[in-house]
Amino acid sequence: MKKYMKIASIVMAFIMVITSVAVVSTAKLEAKSKVKSVTVKGAKKNMTLKVGDKKTFKVKVKGKKGKTSFTVKSSNKAIVKVKKKGKKITIKAVKAGNAKVTVKAKKNKKKKIVIKIKVTNKKVDPNKPVVPTTVAPVEPTVEPTSQAPAEPTTKGQLETKDSIGGMDEGDGDDIKDLIKKP
Repeated sequence: MKKYMKIASIVMAFIMVITSVAVVSTAKLEAKSKVKSVTVKGAKKNMTLKVGDKKTFKVKVKGKKGKTSFTVKSSNKAIVKVKKKGKKITIKAVKAGNAKVTVKAKKNKKKKIVIKIKVTNKKVDPNKPVVPTTVAPVEPTVEPTSQAPAEPTTKGQLETKDSIGGMDEGDGDDIKDLIKKP
C-alpha cells in the first residue's frame, strides 16, 4: 500500500508539472498574439465633415502573430453611420451634430482609436444655382430736366436750345459759335 501511495504521489506531481507547463506555454502564445496598436490611415483625431460626405479609411491592427480583427462603432448613428468591409471602414455624415467613431481590436479591447467627428450643414450642390445674399441692384433714376428736347444739328450732333451757342447762332463747329457773348 505504501508502494502504491508513492507511485500515486509521483504521478500526481508529474501531472501537475505537465499542466503548469501547458498553462505557461498558452500564456506565452497569447502574449505573442497580443495587439500592439490600432491605426486608421488618413483619419485625424478630430474631423469635420459636411452632411452627405462619405470618407473611407484603411484600418491596421498590429500584433506579433497572426491576423488581428477589429470592431467599429458610432456613438450616435443619427449623426454618423459607419460600415466595416474587410480592412476598411466607411464613415457617412448623416445630419449636423457631434459623434465619436471607435475602432477596437477584438483580441485586446484596450487597444482602440477614437475619432471625434463634427458634422456641419449641407454642402453646396454644384448643379444648384447659388443665390447671392446681397441686396438687389438699384436701378438708376432719371430726373426730369427743364431743358427742351434735343434736336439734331447739321453734322448729326445733338444740341439743346439752352446749350452753348444755341441753334440760331451757328452749327457749333466754330469756337466763336460756342462762346456766348453777354
